Amino acid sequence: MSETPEVGRVLLVDDEPAFQRLGGSFLRDLGHTVTVAGDAEQALASFERQRPELVLLDLAMPPHMDPEIGLETIPRFPGVPVVVLTGHGEHELALRATELGAWDFLTKPIDPDMLRFVVARALRKARLDAEISTLRAATATDDLGLVGQAPAMTQLRGMVRRVAQTTVSVLVLGPTGTGKELVARALHGCSGRSAGPFVAIHCGALSAELLESELFGHMKGSFTGAYRDQPGLVEAAHGGTLFLDEVGEMPAAMQVKLLRFLQEGTFVPVGGRVQKRAEARVVAATHRDLEAMVRDGTFREDLFYRLKGVVLRTPALSERPADVPLLASRFLHRVAPRTGFTAGALAWLTSREWPGNVRELKAVVESAGALILPDQHEVDADLLRLASGDTGDDTLPATGHVDPSAGPLDAALNELELRLVRDAMTAAGGNQSEAARRLGVSRVGLIKKLTRLRLR
Repeated sequence: MSETPEVGRVLLVDDEPAFQRLGGSFLRDLGHTVTVAGDAEQALASFERQRPELVLLDLAMPPHMDPEIGLETIPRFPGVPVVVLTGHGEHELALRATELGAWDFLTKPIDPDMLRFVVARALRKARLDAEISTLRAATATDDLGLVGQAPAMTQLRGMVRRVAQTTVSVLVLGPTGTGKELVARALHGCSGRSAGPFVAIHCGALSAELLESELFGHMKGSFTGAYRDQPGLVEAAHGGTLFLDEVGEMPAAMQVKLLRFLQEGTFVPVGGRVQKRAEARVVAATHRDLEAMVRDGTFREDLFYRLKGVVLRTPALSERPADVPLLASRFLHRVAPRTGFTAGALAWLTSREWPGNVRELKAVVESAGALILPDQHEVDADLLRLASGDTGDDTLPATGHVDPSAGPLDAALNELELRLVRDAMTAAGGNQSEAARRLGVSRVGLIKKLTRLRLR
């Protein structure tokens, strides 16, 4: 069993001198910095001094060797993974420990390979959590979650900060995949309503009847399956922000009822007779041309002007190609911290059209990050092409078959490769990492073969 070499600061809490000596020596040989503590008091003092990245905690604590002491100690190591060490057959203790916040547990006597594996994964988790916290903090203080240095993005962030302080309704326009919901969330987060709820609904995903029930709620017995009164999203958004995604898809019958709520702040649940009142800021978004829809009679003019208090526009990614490397790096670090792009990968990223905008870029980069091997620290252009489905090969053979135009030698080699790959995947039960190990190739190399041979 192998894992990426991860070294870090480990606090080992165990009262047995032999285990302190052997376990500490084993971890130090792996490159870790190890601090040893013999009881809960020493452990907590070491934790405050050293701030380890991982705690290995024996539940049997002196002076009474009571596991309850160890269990009570788990929540006192905030912000780091805690791996508890239990005796054989103490699975109930281990489960209680995980309920109290322990990340994993190991049973004594501890297998060295399993210890190495769990420690490496725990350290990776700790660093990923730290990376996420850093990104969230940066997002909250710097860019509102709206990443980019292009003039259009700088202007958009300025408008968001300015409009957020008002109560006017906002209409966010822009192509699909450009982050219209992020703009709505940024408006909410900057406003005086940030402590209130942010409630989102996709207006084109439901029929008029279901959309009405989702927005305004329903009364018991109002339709088949309505076994109790159910409040709607408008009521849930009271005191906060209601985000109407793709409002251009809203059925005509619902447009009238939404208009009433926007005008009067009142609504009637499905099957009800008594008006209710809710107060929420409405932010709507669409990729459609609402003015053209108004002219065509498919969207109500009065509703359009109610929604169009302030219009914000999200730019297409093709309008800000210089932001592509910045966005791609953010997406990659979420799935593969401390990993970067080669120069060729950055050139490939910036040369793409990205018709799906930021959403497409995010999907490709995160897929590439998930495919990266443990010993890799850079994503290259080939891996991005693989993740995007752009193989650049127009002569791929049909599934399970060899290119009939190939020469006799090439055909024989391709047939052999096809059989070996198929047999390895079958023997590995479909596990790509295990199949790659059997074939003596990297996982990315195997995926390329599977794609070329149409066996994925």
